[in-house]
Amino acid sequence: MPKLSFKLKKGLEETGRLVRYHELKKINKKIPSIILTGHHCKDYTESIFLHLTRGGGKKSFYTLPPFDGERFLPLVFLEDQELKELYQFVSTKMTIFEDESNIDPIYKRNRIRMELIPILEKEKWNFFKTYWNFHDRSQLNLQFDGFTKQFQTITPHLFRIPHDTWISLNLPSKKELIDFHLNLMGMYPLYKSGFENFHLQSEGERAFLENKNCYLYKSKFGDLFIIDKKSPAFKKAVSFRDGHTLIIEWNQSRFKINDPDERYKLGSWHHGQKIQIRSGNKEISECMRENGIPFFLRTFIPILYFENEPIQILFSLFSKNEKNYPKRIYLER
Repeated sequence: MPKLSFKLKKGLEETGRLVRYHELKKINKKIPSIILTGHHCKDYTESIFLHLTRGGGKKSFYTLPPFDGERFLPLVFLEDQELKELYQFVSTKMTIFEDESNIDPIYKRNRIRMELIPILEKEKWNFFKTYWNFHDRSQLNLQFDGFTKQFQTITPHLFRIPHDTWISLNLPSKKELIDFHLNLMGMYPLYKSGFENFHLQSEGERAFLENKNCYLYKSKFGDLFIIDKKSPAFKKAVSFRDGHTLIIEWNQSRFKINDPDERYKLGSWHHGQKIQIRSGNKEISECMRENGIPFFLRTFIPILYFENEPIQILFSLFSKNEKNYPKRIYLER
């Protein structure tokens, strides 16, 4: 049997991953459930270096969240020694099968796993601590609480395809990837001419495509967004109070903050506006660009105000993988 080319192997792996999760989501529609995967803290470290070697920025450190609303990673709660002991115990009780592609050095991830990870282990790298330096346990219970209340089927309105995935595929595979996600949203595939024009734009600073049903957007080094025009992200955020708590809702997500003196409120972004950070003030528009927010959604992103001054951009309401900015609130006293 002839050997497959690297690009074809990569395309087949990516397609297999998409189909696998698609089938699991179909089960979720029939039986309310959560997808559990075996990713652990060493996998996370591999992912960090994989993204960084491809030019990834600070978002590289926030990959593989413990729970993203659909997928839960129980093994990230085990420290390095506990994970090793679990593996040894399980291997005595059952046969563990390894995919042969996991040792193929043609893949960069495998080279990182086989060559870099042993060096980090020798230097006493703490994979568990590294993971939890960039992930937050505090929102986990809130997300699970929200999940238990949402057993009804929800049609996806937005997909975010990582930049690393996009640049790793050839032209036909890129179109198949977009068409696959459009199908999940109940939409028709892109016309060939429309896709080719979008792809040509993506080689520049920004690519944008609009048709009757959706938007496609990608900045030069940012992720690819496929957004349904009926997405709740195009509706204005709302806020209300429950006792001493201010609650902000947007894009089917919720943010809460304790506010007994009612000094906080919901606001939105205006051109030229700045927000206070540790080193001074920063243009909110620059913060939006750095977080890869499509230009046509920026005015919808909720902003937390304190006494009429913007103090935090609520990126977490746009995507559970995002952190609000700045992470720490700086208040003038």
